[in-house]
Amino acid sequence: MDGDALQQALDAYLRLILRQGASEQVLQERRQLLDRLLPLLIGVSRDAQSFRRVVERFVNDCEVADRVTALTCAREYYYFWLGDVKKLVEITARSGFTTRNVRLEMADSLASLLERMQQQGFEAFPPSLEIYLGKLFEDGMPEADIQEREYLLKAMLFLLSGQPYRPDSFRMVVDAMLLHLSDAQNQKAFVQLAREYFYYWLSFPPAHERIHLAEEAAQPLGLMQPGNTTRQY
Repeated sequence: MDGDALQQALDAYLRLILRQGASEQVLQERRQLLDRLLPLLIGVSRDAQSFRRVVERFVNDCEVADRVTALTCAREYYYFWLGDVKKLVEITARSGFTTRNVRLEMADSLASLLERMQQQGFEAFPPSLEIYLGKLFEDGMPEADIQEREYLLKAMLFLLSGQPYRPDSFRMVVDAMLLHLSDAQNQKAFVQLAREYFYYWLSFPPAHERIHLAEEAAQPLGLMQPGNTTRQY
C-alpha cells in the first residue's frame, strides 16, 4: 500500500471514531501517533504477521505514557489498512472502537507491576474474579494453573482500577497488559484468558457499578431522576 492509500485509510478510521463520539483531542492525539506509523507501513505485505512486526517497532519507539494508546489505535487501524469491510462492519455493530485515550501507570515488567500492586495494598477486586476462579476450580483445573491466571487477572484489574466500568476500558487495559508480557506465546495466552474472563467481569460488577449500570439502562426509558440524566466520565 502506498502513502496516499495509507492516509485515506487513516482518514476513514478517524471519521469513524469521530462519529462514535471521540473528541477532537482524541482525534489529534491518534493522528499524531499514526502519522508516525504510516511511513513504516509503505510497501509492507498486507498480512497480520507483517503488520504485527511493524507495530511492535512503532510502539517500542513511543514514549511509555503513549504506548497503550499507540497499541490500541494501531490495532483498530489494522482493519482499515487491510481493507476488511466485513470485519469493520462486525466490530462497529458489536462493540465499536475505543473513543478515549488513557494514561496508565505502566511498569517495566509484570513482576514490577505485581510488586507495585502489593506495595499499594490494592485489594479492590470485583466479585467476578472469585466467581471465575471458582469455576476453574470446579472444572478441575490444577491449582498452579489457577494461581497463574489469578496473578495475571489481578495485575490487569489493578491497572483497570479507576477507569470507567465499560468494555472499551477493559480492551485498553488488555493492551496495557500485553506490553508487560515480552513473550509472544504468553501474550497470546493472556488474550485468550482476557476473553474468557471478560463475560464474568461484565456480568458481575461491584455493587456501586451495578447501580450506575442500572441507571444507564433506565435512561433511554426516562426512568432516571431529574438532575441525574447524564453520567460523567
